[in-house]
Amino acid sequence: MNPDISGDWTGVLDTGSVKATLNFKLEPSGDGGTARLATRNFGELVLPLIRHGDRWRFDAGIVEIALELWPDDERLVGRCRAGGALYPVQFERGIEVARPRPQRPQTPRPPFPYEVEAVSFAGADGTQRVGTVTSPTRPARGAVVLSSWYGRVDRDQRVLGHRPFAIWADALTRLGLVTLRYDKRGVGESGGDFNSATTGDFAADLALAVAFLKTRPGIDTARIGLFGHSEGGHIGADIAAADPAIAFCILLTPSGVPEEDMFDTEMFRGAVAVGGEPLHPERTIALAHALAAAGRDAPTPEDGVARTRAILEREALAGRFPAERIEVRAQMAASAWRRYWWNYDHTKSLRALTCPTLVVFAGRDLQTPPRCHEPNVRAALAGNPRAVLVELPSLNHFMQPARTGAVSEYGDIDQTLAPEAIETVCNWLAGVIRA
Repeated sequence: MNPDISGDWTGVLDTGSVKATLNFKLEPSGDGGTARLATRNFGELVLPLIRHGDRWRFDAGIVEIALELWPDDERLVGRCRAGGALYPVQFERGIEVARPRPQRPQTPRPPFPYEVEAVSFAGADGTQRVGTVTSPTRPARGAVVLSSWYGRVDRDQRVLGHRPFAIWADALTRLGLVTLRYDKRGVGESGGDFNSATTGDFAADLALAVAFLKTRPGIDTARIGLFGHSEGGHIGADIAAADPAIAFCILLTPSGVPEEDMFDTEMFRGAVAVGGEPLHPERTIALAHALAAAGRDAPTPEDGVARTRAILEREALAGRFPAERIEVRAQMAASAWRRYWWNYDHTKSLRALTCPTLVVFAGRDLQTPPRCHEPNVRAALAGNPRAVLVELPSLNHFMQPARTGAVSEYGDIDQTLAPEAIETVCNWLAGVIRA
């Protein structure tokens, strides 16, 4: 007797980059039937369900997911093909209902032993940047502007219920520093267009944040420093290299090489960390190089889109890329941020830094792994006798104590920042502001 697989099913696909909840309804009929897959961007997809022996399969090319399933007691177990790799998956009966995420335990809660003030200032595009200033109740020992990592994040760098910049601001204010953190252009309460902004635009906003802080009463303009995470660290380095008045610069998990230089060795590390099995890795890596070159070397955004589209159309004809996703992927070549970052020199500003500089790498970081980035960063800072590089071996890119380092586990770890990360930064900075 064949098990009844009809009805609603729910489970999680973990690719090492993201964890996606998959909800679908199976309606089998003989050796076929229908699968109804719920998606956030495309609504319900009605897909052919195909049986092969004791296994069932459906393919959602538009979202690059193919599931091969077989019954196991009251579960479905199997494999999911996504992004060039196979991942183990399992599903339970029913539909998962989203639940509110509890507040992370490290997130600071009032009352605070310092002053908190909402502020705004003009960004480089003329629209307002809205943020928060925290000030110690005693005379400040200096000030610091925080700049967050890549992506559409607010002043707290809020991700998966974590608010790391709220924690950093709390720790730095308790150390005796005034802090300023603000929503990125086009994010949260800040005006402007996030989608058209580049790393250079975010750097220009940071320069104006520094200028705004200099106008605040009680601020020693000679003791303003910068703190940034990932892309935010590079933005800070860009401003510090151009402004000799910057007192110090802190960079968490910076890049030392372009991301395409890591495709050959790093592309599948996150997938493998969560049990994924790469499929045709050489072919996938070659395609990634070709797409990067098409966008990076194109003289105009339109030419980049055309070159990318041509590559993907050939892949689709060979059955290696879903035709439905060609246009979405091609348009990435026109992204202002992406075109800027493709041609960004990750170490140029580091080579020009002369102020006290702290660089913190994370040993289990799979986004900017130290083995790839640290040598170039160290070489770039070799001429700065006041530069210090530290690696914290058990942490991930987010600065959490990590199991695998995969991006997809950030939300599973309740601790937002490892205490050793906070101590490393604050101990170094205490020495700098005493000088």
